[in-house]
Amino acid sequence: MKKYLAMSVVTAFVVSTVNAADLKNVPMAKTYPTDVEKQAEKVVEKEAVKVEAAKPAVDYDAKIKKLEKSLKKLQKQVSAVKSHGANDNIKFGVDFRTSVDSIEYKTASGKTHKNDSLLSNRLWLNMAYAPSENMIFKGKLSYNKAYGASPTNLNTGFPQRGFGYDTFDWVLNENLLDDNIRLKEAYWLYMNESFLGTDIDWTASFGRRPSTNGFLVSLRDEDKPASPLGHAINVEFDGASFKFGLEKVTGIPGMYWKACLGRGLTNARSRFNMDGGFASTGDYSKDPDTLKNVDLAGFIFVPYDDGQYKVMTTAYRGFNVPGFAMANGTVQSDFSIADGTGMVGSIQPVWDATDGTFQGAQGGSLNSNLQMVNTGDIDGAAISFLVDGVGDGINDFLDDTKLFASFAMSKTHPDNEIQGLNLNAFNDFVGYRADQIAGALNGMMGTSLSTNPADYMDPTGAASQALGAAMAAAANAGDKVPEGMLGSNDDETGTSYWIGMQVPAMITEEGRIGVEFNHGSKYWRSFTYAEDTLVGSKLAARGDAFEVYYSQPLTKAFSMQLRYTKIDYEYTGSQNFFGAGGTPMTMAEAKAFGMDPIEEAEDIRLSFRYRF
Repeated sequence: MKKYLAMSVVTAFVVSTVNAADLKNVPMAKTYPTDVEKQAEKVVEKEAVKVEAAKPAVDYDAKIKKLEKSLKKLQKQVSAVKSHGANDNIKFGVDFRTSVDSIEYKTASGKTHKNDSLLSNRLWLNMAYAPSENMIFKGKLSYNKAYGASPTNLNTGFPQRGFGYDTFDWVLNENLLDDNIRLKEAYWLYMNESFLGTDIDWTASFGRRPSTNGFLVSLRDEDKPASPLGHAINVEFDGASFKFGLEKVTGIPGMYWKACLGRGLTNARSRFNMDGGFASTGDYSKDPDTLKNVDLAGFIFVPYDDGQYKVMTTAYRGFNVPGFAMANGTVQSDFSIADGTGMVGSIQPVWDATDGTFQGAQGGSLNSNLQMVNTGDIDGAAISFLVDGVGDGINDFLDDTKLFASFAMSKTHPDNEIQGLNLNAFNDFVGYRADQIAGALNGMMGTSLSTNPADYMDPTGAASQALGAAMAAAANAGDKVPEGMLGSNDDETGTSYWIGMQVPAMITEEGRIGVEFNHGSKYWRSFTYAEDTLVGSKLAARGDAFEVYYSQPLTKAFSMQLRYTKIDYEYTGSQNFFGAGGTPMTMAEAKAFGMDPIEEAEDIRLSFRYRF
């Protein structure tokens, strides 16, 4: 009996932990229970009822609400961590490059100028800050200098670098200057997925915008391209942009339109302008005695970009663009040029060594103070194509091959407001001997010059000096001529084309080899002064430029590149601004005027770059 009672108690204890409803669903075998089994079953049922009655009712709604409350609390904690870790702190990135360049120039006369070991460091400190999902701040600090100190030029007393136009705002961070940290970029960017309730996503940005290392130019360094097309614009600029994504409304991959505005120079007097109070004009008012505001307005339109095929176009106008003026004074008897403004230069008569006839006046220099003037407006446009992967799965080599082509044009619109010295006055004497010119001037200028050929045998004699003074007076009596743009008073059109490819190196797994070629016409003029090439912008070349490079990642953040750049100039003025300094002359024409311009330029660069 005790045995059966013990079994009943154990059975009751076990089943008391099981839900009674579950027990009811368990199928029972069709047997005839004994009395003991019936008693055990009754005990089990009784205990199960007690357990069920003692079990509290479950409020699932309350449990769900409590869980939702905990989830919201957790989300707030995660947001706080993200805000503290990212949004409330500026993120910094480092881009440091060490380079050694071997550069060489050959002039039209055959002279060579070179630097075999030009060592330099370039540091970019990148900044990013996102206080909300719609706003971003980005900035970039820059340091770019040659190794060691910069010596002082013994003739001028000024530093060899870091003085004059190498500190011009458009190219300040691309030149090898001192060890100062300078601002290269600083701008805010607002983003929104809907413009006025439409499916057009848009952005607005103001500040010192990223306008160097643009589309296609960035390819060789595997950088993310900046806003402009590198074929036409590659300078530092302050301004604004407004981008409108058109992909959702047109169904065309990657389509967008962007308006771009910039100011390259501001005319505003200083706060303490030293006027002495006698002719007060106020702080930061416009100064009529210097350059006007230099502005740029244009747009970028991408009609198609699916990641493999991309087409990018741009058009712009630059207003009041600056340039150097020719010396504008009076010709002296020794053919020097002078006036009261410090704008001086020199020309000299050219006499044929065989028959002694006058061939014209050569020279005519820029003003000695290198004062810039506004020259007029310029239009520019470009269309660029990029194929990132040839075909569709043909083979690994073509999948990883990039091809590009670009065409650009420029057109000047000179205002012809600046008047310069008219050296064409000497053309009336070309082909005549000195005594014949003297006779003509006797009637023209009322002089009494010797007409005896023997008197002009000595170029330093009294007769020659008197003739020079009379010829100078004849030139000074002529009308002034407008300076124009690029040495022309007319609208001039220039063109440039640029092709290239980048392929896997094959000799290594991740190495890349690139080859590029570009050609510019006689009047081609671009805004590419800040191009990353120490011998000057290859894309600005009026002539041919060839470049080949090999890039190789060494570690996750460390890479090297070996690059060779060669430029052959057909015309002078490629690296100048928009005034007389940009006058295109062939090498032969330049030599005839006593000039010795650069005809060839080469740059071999080995660089190591660390980015994280």
